[in-house]
Parts: sequence; C-alpha cells; structure tokens
Amino acid sequence: MIVDVHTHLPSHKETVPPDEMQIETTMRSGETVQLTNSIDDYLRDIGPVDKAFIFGIAPRPWRPNERVLRTEGWEEGQNHNDVAAETAKYAPDKIVPFMSLHPLDPNWKDEYDRCVGDLGCKGIKLGPNYQDFDPLGPEAFNMFSRLEADGIPIVFHQGTSPMTEAPLTYAHPLTSDKIAMAFPNLTMVLAHLGHPWQTDCLSVVRKHPNVWADVSAQYYRPYSFWQGMRLFYEWGVTDKILFGSDWPVTRPQDNIDHLRGLEKFAKDHHLPQIPSEDIEGIINRDAVEIMRVD
Repeated sequence: MIVDVHTHLPSHKETVPPDEMQIETTMRSGETVQLTNSIDDYLRDIGPVDKAFIFGIAPRPWRPNERVLRTEGWEEGQNHNDVAAETAKYAPDKIVPFMSLHPLDPNWKDEYDRCVGDLGCKGIKLGPNYQDFDPLGPEAFNMFSRLEADGIPIVFHQGTSPMTEAPLTYAHPLTSDKIAMAFPNLTMVLAHLGHPWQTDCLSVVRKHPNVWADVSAQYYRPYSFWQGMRLFYEWGVTDKILFGSDWPVTRPQDNIDHLRGLEKFAKDHHLPQIPSEDIEGIINRDAVEIMRVD
C-alpha cells in the first residue's frame, strides 16, 4: 500500500480562473511551484497512491484572515478544516482528512470536537513555525495531552522555510525530542526528514518508537536528498521513514520516481548506495496502520 502522509489543500474547488493563477519560486530554490489548483488537479495527482492524508494549517489567532495556505477558491465561511473534509468526500475510500488547530486559539477545543466528531478528521497537522507558537510551551503541551489521550497522530512541519516570519527554532527536529519524552504514546511524524537538519531528525526518530519521519519535499535538492537518505540508512532507521509528497509542491509520482532514481544518482556520482529494498520499504510502508487512522 502506498500512503501519502503529506498533501495540502487545493486552493480552489473548481477550475482556477486564469486571473487567479499564482506561482511561487522560493520553495524549490528557483523552480516553479503552481500554488493554485483545483480538486480535479488534486485527484489526478494522487492517482498513483492508495491513501492520501490531506490538511491545511490553522492561522495565527491574532491574524485570523491571513491563511498559511491558499484556499480562496472555496465558499466564504469555510475554514481549512472544512476544505479538508469536503475534499475527502470526492474520494472517501482514498482521502483521509486531518485537522489543524492553533494552541493559542481560545476556541481550539470546540474546533477539535467539531473536526473529530462532525468532519471525521483522523489526525492533525501543526506547523509551529508557520503558526508562530512555541511547541514546548504550556498551551501546546495542553493540546498534545489531549491528542495523546485520544490517539490522534500529529504531522509536524519540521525544517527550514523561506517565510521570514516563521521562526526556525520552532521547527527544529530536536524540539520534538522533548515532546516525545513528555508524551511517549503520542504518534508524531516529522516532515521533510527535518531538512536541512536530517541528522537531528534521525536522532529523534531512532530514539522514540512512536516518532517517524516523512520524505516529502526532498528530491529537488538531489545531493541533500541522497545525503539525508544515506544518513538514515547508515543509522539503521530507513524503516522509520514514511512516504509523502508535500503536494502541490511536488506530486506523488515524482517522489516515487526520484526515490527509485537514488540508485542511479549514487552510481553517476560515485557515491555509496541506499539498498533498493529500503527504498521500496519507504514507498510501500503502511502509514495507515502505523498512525492508526483507519
């Protein structure tokens, strides 16, 4: 089973009007990313996978109208959690909606109940740097306590970001070590192999049974991609890596192709190999069972 644990929301429900098309060039270091897309675009691109987890990122409560991810092509009054749940209805056997909350929002508990009880959300996405909250603060720990008690897994953004207002210290993989120590039964996924801090990321996932990494948003920096994967292999933790794409930044099939292309990259550049069985293990790892979201 191929499970994409890391996909974002389509910006529009229907076809994107030409005057609303937007691209971005910093995420992939100069390469073009199409930021605006429709449900049809999303469904087409997740075609190669068996399951896909979809989520938004909750805004900062003091800036409620500043959305981290684009969703302007949806009905007014729908928040990011509504969009995730509605998108999932287009392929209910394939798409698994996750919620996103902000621990400094005084109403997060009510939204939590709505997301789990009414919208059917099975997990949560948090980006402490994008959301500007301290993941080791008391408000965050209060949320983590409930998530652990309810068996709700977290996908954390981890690693760098080009956004100037996103504190990097809040997205460093070593912050997750203290969270895992405090909440040992809380399942966490550290996104992007924690790039560029892959060594710190592997140290955390190696230490904690319920902490995993995902491989999303890696392949377009080929040497860094190989280096991070080789580090995880040398430390014996490729079995703690889950498949992810970071759609729309990249498509699932491109990630599959470039994972399988690591053998050729290593050979072409006279670098040590990462065994193909480790690569296939990542692509086919059953994150639904690991994260207990079915």
